[in-house]
Amino acid sequence: MITLKEAKALLDKSENPLIFFDDDPDGLCSYLLLKKYLKRGNGLIVKNSPTLDETYVVKVRQYTPDLVVVLDKPMMSQEFIDKIHVPILWIDHHPINDVKGVNYFNPRFKDEKDNRPTTYWCHQMLKGKKWIALLGILFDYSLADVSVLRKSYSNLFDGKILKKPDDVYDTSFGHLIRIVSFGLKGEIKETYKFIELMEKVEEPEEILEQTTPIGKKIYQKFSKVDKVYQELLKEALKQKDEDFLVYTYVNDALSLTADLANEVKYRVQSKITLIARIDRDEVKGSLRNKDTGKDLPSHLKKALEGLHGYGGGHPHACGFCVKKDDFPVFVERLKKSLL
Repeated sequence: MITLKEAKALLDKSENPLIFFDDDPDGLCSYLLLKKYLKRGNGLIVKNSPTLDETYVVKVRQYTPDLVVVLDKPMMSQEFIDKIHVPILWIDHHPINDVKGVNYFNPRFKDEKDNRPTTYWCHQMLKGKKWIALLGILFDYSLADVSVLRKSYSNLFDGKILKKPDDVYDTSFGHLIRIVSFGLKGEIKETYKFIELMEKVEEPEEILEQTTPIGKKIYQKFSKVDKVYQELLKEALKQKDEDFLVYTYVNDALSLTADLANEVKYRVQSKITLIARIDRDEVKGSLRNKDTGKDLPSHLKKALEGLHGYGGGHPHACGFCVKKDDFPVFVERLKKSLL
């Protein structure tokens, strides 16, 4: 593993970095911290897959970078690495991958249980806007450095003390997190328009209070997605199963499972929350654990054995994808394993 100091040296040396990042607020905020610091290079969001694989080699060749940076992606294929002939810097916090030929920073090399978000490490390395750091950290269900960072934006927490990450709900900052998360939804063309807007935002009030044209455009995108989200949330909350809450919906355009799972767990206080989206012949979803002491990734791995699917994540939050025909078996296995 390299150090943050060594990672920063690679960034400072680069003249034309290409930055790949995950399609959630932790990935986005990590990218924004780097882009605002570097003021150069290009960013590419990696959607719908936990792995940066060799299909992205063509993008590297297209941009001809002198450094490839990968932020908050759980996996990277050796085939991708072997076909990239410039240095690769990978900053992540998911379980360690056994790959060669990468400048790899991951806190789990020193402590397997240290899964502080990628945004946290990028802010430790580069500093930058505290609200961006707060947003990525809190979205990824962490309180790392939050007590310090929030002092600059105490008015946005409405006097609420955060004893756990989802306490941010029902605060102005929680609303900001949802706005940014929803901005990443939908077609890739629209997502890139949103990212370009976010690169220009200086303070959160621009978005929350719509004080600038950029803030207004971001809020407009949020409002469209929120209409769909509120309908789904209303239906999901009807389940009210405090042991193992399961809610599925059909939508081949908007992936809202992570946002729904986070809020439903908070509202219902269910031990296990599973929210899934049926997309053609696949079921893609999010799994949440309410401090039961059980490590979700290990149980998820067992539940997927012999089935057509994949998944992974953190002790209290995981994502998964499984074939529609295998979904009932998958759910039953999780129930037996986790309850």
